[in-house]
Amino acid sequence: MTTPRSTSRFDAARRLRNYSYAILNISELARRCEASGRPVTHLNIGDPALYGFHPPEELTRACIAAFEKNAHSYTASCGILPAREAIAREAASRSMKTAPDDVIVTAGATEAADLLCTAMLNPGDEVLCPSPGYPLYAALIGRQEATCVSYRLDPANRWLPDPQEIERLITRRTRLLVVINPNNPTGSLCPPDLLAAIADIAERHNIVCLADEVYRKLVYSQTHHPLASFAGNDLCVVTLESLSKNYMAAGWRTGWMTITNSRLVPDIRAALQKLADARVCAPAAPQYAIPAALSLGNDYLAPVMEKLRERRDLTVRMVNAIEGLSCSTPEAAFYVMAKADPAVHRFASDEEFIVELLRKKQILCVHGSGFGTDPSEGYFRIVYLPDTATLERVYADLSDFLQHCR
Repeated sequence: MTTPRSTSRFDAARRLRNYSYAILNISELARRCEASGRPVTHLNIGDPALYGFHPPEELTRACIAAFEKNAHSYTASCGILPAREAIAREAASRSMKTAPDDVIVTAGATEAADLLCTAMLNPGDEVLCPSPGYPLYAALIGRQEATCVSYRLDPANRWLPDPQEIERLITRRTRLLVVINPNNPTGSLCPPDLLAAIADIAERHNIVCLADEVYRKLVYSQTHHPLASFAGNDLCVVTLESLSKNYMAAGWRTGWMTITNSRLVPDIRAALQKLADARVCAPAAPQYAIPAALSLGNDYLAPVMEKLRERRDLTVRMVNAIEGLSCSTPEAAFYVMAKADPAVHRFASDEEFIVELLRKKQILCVHGSGFGTDPSEGYFRIVYLPDTATLERVYADLSDFLQHCR
């Protein structure tokens, strides 16, 4: 009998050692809970379709029509021309300088971020990222053996960054500045004067900006301003968007990057083309929904935002009414960063807090340190997409949980 060869020498690549994605990693705990027969209320992932939100009918019809017209083949690697033209045209209407040739349609904004990090970063490079911020960026940066350097979002100032801190953190190794606006996980929204200051800093230091604006339509009162609209002629901004959140179509995996002032970065633009070619193309049929999506205006969002506002306001009211909990009012998206006061409960870390909450009340949130906060500060992110009855039950259970953790 042949002895199976040992696989001990086939270790995973070193560059994956720091690759972590807290939003889904924590889901393994929920799967174990559900396997034991205890249903879990998932407040850890921002998938609108799980909570009764659906894409506009115009998008679904466009996809169906594409299938009926035999849209089953590979497309151009950067996306079909009608989609890229629609993206460039809509971007121009918001003062973003771009052209169809500077648009790449991707398998969600996640792939767009992956392509850009792969095209730009070498081992030892540095990337400035917000903290708290979307954990995908730290994972992608680490995979390139580059370094994620955090700039702080201030909870006492509506979770906004300090431009002076951003500038102090810049070194000769800084290659990229990530701005997530609206922010995930806090729901904060940068005002125009702050965006102008950030753009000025990046231009003076010759740094490329990655503007993650996948929630740009989901704003409650203020107007969203694209970072690229402040770019002038001497700053390259790569803007990421998608159908996932703004159009409630997360599972379609359809996003895009829009490059402003690509003439400043010809090597990077060429590298992005190579990478796009190598992965062949984004999913074909949903690309035909992009022109339909961008021609809708915002009327389709009125009932969506009405529901989100009701759920946001209920969340803020009930969380702040619980002794030992607090949160600020999000200005966009459907997340809130709540704080469990370490002086009130007995937990040593935010992760211990959310694990115990899952075990005792079958409520799954994500610990703040998964987004970059200090584990001792007690932050955790709540997704407030469920209906109000579910949220009321959740916050009642959360209150009971904290009362027994003193």
